[in-house]
Amino acid sequence: PSEDMITLLWSFIVSVYSIGGLLGSSSAGYLAVRFGRKKAMLFANVPALLSAALMGLSRLCGSFEMIIAGRLCSGVCGGKSAFLPMYAGEISPKKLRGFINVTSSVFFALGKTVARILGLRNLLGTEDTWNVLLSFSGLVALIQLLSLPFFPESPPYLLLQKGDKAGCLKAMKQLWGEGNYHTEFEDLMKEKAITKGTKIMNVLEVLREPSVYPQLITMLLLLLSLQLCGLSAV
Repeated sequence: PSEDMITLLWSFIVSVYSIGGLLGSSSAGYLAVRFGRKKAMLFANVPALLSAALMGLSRLCGSFEMIIAGRLCSGVCGGKSAFLPMYAGEISPKKLRGFINVTSSVFFALGKTVARILGLRNLLGTEDTWNVLLSFSGLVALIQLLSLPFFPESPPYLLLQKGDKAGCLKAMKQLWGEGNYHTEFEDLMKEKAITKGTKIMNVLEVLREPSVYPQLITMLLLLLSLQLCGLSAV
């Protein structure tokens, strides 16, 4: 292929991750409410495993189409990354919830750092091992798929979404040990009463709701400004 075509293909391979991220994040809210936090996390790991398989096969088959498909699946998995802090925050004890929510961001950054290090030319960033580097996320996804079935569902989800009081108390005891969780249970019941009848909005409905414009504009300005801070260059 010509040099222009190679540049076009390379640019599309890089950018298709963001398209997958858009698709993944658009369906994340529905999956979290419809199937629960734990099952949603299980679903999110399937695209990561598929991406790893496609990246491994792309080297054997010499197919750039598989690389594109693999990057798209990886983006879908990345778009569903909101499940992790949501689940971790909801299953953690109240006194540790803020700390746990912060550690999610720390480990996201740590994962990116490890990926950058592994991508050095002295390690996996070579012509012979690049597909191993791009398949590495499949290992983490496999560990999660094997371990998550042994974890309970989120107590707030069981009570607020499913109305399962017995299941909620059982999950609390499984997560936090035997004890009296009357206060935590009462807090969830109050939250359920407050949110009763509240409609969960999709992306288009949020954009049409004037009451959330200040928060939406603030968030967009923050995210757009972040792209100009030089972080990507570093």
